[in-house]
Amino acid sequence: MRRYETTVIAHPSLSQEERQPFFDKLTKLLSDGKGLLIKFNEWGQKRLAYEIRKQARGYYVFLEFGGDGTLVKELERNIRLDDRALKYMTICTAQEVDEEKVKAEIEASKQQEEAQSDLIQEESLSESNSETLAEETPEPASGQDDATGSNEKEGDTNGSV
Repeated sequence: MRRYETTVIAHPSLSQEERQPFFDKLTKLLSDGKGLLIKFNEWGQKRLAYEIRKQARGYYVFLEFGGDGTLVKELERNIRLDDRALKYMTICTAQEVDEEKVKAEIEASKQQEEAQSDLIQEESLSESNSETLAEETPEPASGQDDATGSNEKEGDTNGSV
């Protein structure tokens, strides 16, 4: 098994509902061809370095997978035949890959993504709780001096310029 990376630039005018079947088709081809999808990242819409089919922008998608040469040929053939894709590029990143290591890496990345999403949820909950506390805590009146304010005033009157 070899390790590959494929970057696909989809047509920018496609809506999410129109793009999703195309991406599902690519991932299904990988699973049907006995390949292992390691990563699937949607990079979003970006400006192209040069126009492709009179388009100045494109929707980028990155696939990292393991498989053999026939799988790559079939994937590229399907991308070439689909009008939703403007351009694609596949590179081989490793000649020999242990399938068990790849599966372990996939599992580790899934766990890392879950941990990141849990952390984001916890942060958003803590931010909402701190905002609630800030709304409930009364602020001191502007005429009152607190400990830090009085120290700064003393420093100003003792010869500082």
